[in-house]
Amino acid sequence: MNIRLRLALGMACVTVLVVVMVAAVQFLALRSFLSLSEHERLETLVPALEASLDAQLRRPAPAVLSLAALPRNVDIRVLRGAQVLVQSSEFPAVPPRTPPGYQPIAGHNVLIAPIIVGGQVATAQLASDLLGVLNPLKAYLRALAITAPAAALLVALLGFVFAGRLLRPLSHLESAAAWLGQGGDLRTILPGAGRSDELGRLASTLQATFAQLAELREREAEFTQAAAHDLRSPLAALKTRLQGALVGARTPQELREDMREALSDVERMRRLTEDLLLLAGGEREVQRLPLNLAHLTGEVVDRLRERTPDVRLDFETWGDTRVLGDELLLMHLVENIIENGFRHGQGADMQVCVGGEPGLVRLEVRDSGPGVPPEALERLTEPFYRADPARAGEGNGLGLAIARRAALAHSAALRFVNRQPSGLQVSVDFARQPVAQPELQAQELQMKKSPG
Repeated sequence: MNIRLRLALGMACVTVLVVVMVAAVQFLALRSFLSLSEHERLETLVPALEASLDAQLRRPAPAVLSLAALPRNVDIRVLRGAQVLVQSSEFPAVPPRTPPGYQPIAGHNVLIAPIIVGGQVATAQLASDLLGVLNPLKAYLRALAITAPAAALLVALLGFVFAGRLLRPLSHLESAAAWLGQGGDLRTILPGAGRSDELGRLASTLQATFAQLAELREREAEFTQAAAHDLRSPLAALKTRLQGALVGARTPQELREDMREALSDVERMRRLTEDLLLLAGGEREVQRLPLNLAHLTGEVVDRLRERTPDVRLDFETWGDTRVLGDELLLMHLVENIIENGFRHGQGADMQVCVGGEPGLVRLEVRDSGPGVPPEALERLTEPFYRADPARAGEGNGLGLAIARRAALAHSAALRFVNRQPSGLQVSVDFARQPVAQPELQAQELQMKKSPG
């Protein structure tokens, strides 16, 4: 059952419920009104009854008292003590000693009231058939039995038509979404977008979502193409070297040189694969353990000094540099930022600083190279993006993207600023968090014991 039919049936059910509730209230009110009207009618007959009987008793030698002057649809009995002065032929079985008042007895509405007849007190009993009240109520219920289904049917038909008009934009939106799912342009403006109602907001939300999916799809395609391109180069070189080693006689020295070059290509592919896995790892769980960022950075600087002895790499630290973080991610962050300076700084001197400042711990890496064009600063962390491909060196374009992922995982701010007169400064600000001293000492001890 679709929404349109459910809405129509729901409106019909609500209509029936409302009609029944209103009819019940009206039924009770009508019954009370009819009963009250009958009471008032019987009360108006009491003075006429009293006057008629009193006038008949005042006549000389009155015969049997007559009720001919009173309405025939009302049965009357007049008692004086236990004596019946006058009684209608069809008077119901009302007990003679019934107390005064108005009440239903023996299927009649009975009014019992005292009157004066011939100077003496008597009791008048007036009874009217309940059909005078029941018949209008039955007629009302018969009319309701016809009106309620007719109203429900009419509301259901109108609701079905109204629901169709109301849901028509949703149908158009469904068709457009299906078309987009079959390969249409995800940036197409959806029907209904821009309206101020719920359907308009839904269309706007879907349009924004589809636009994000389009951007993600484009980035994924670019990412895949760049990864395939960067893997293809070392694979092609490795294949060429292996084929060359298999063609003709090779001296041990030549084979050793070919193997060394092949290992270099394999190492490039290994690092690229590790970087891709780290970058594609998503929002993995970060193990926030207490560590000293200055000690961790110092270890990375020592390793990189051994690998690049031709570049002067200064390191300094000050203040309290304790943070809570993931050691592996932070090592990748520090190492990739420094290696980026090696590749793009053209051998210029570099400085690495880790300092504790009020409210934060800051890591800064500065080089004296040519810097980066201002328009490229915001794109440095995009995967495979190279501000100057001609000076890309051995990098694969993933280092700063991994650094950004690591910074986001630690809620740290990563910024790039061109220095004057030249050079690039990369800073990472970690919000300071309380670190227990015993935990920090245990962590530092473990780092000192670790190999390398």
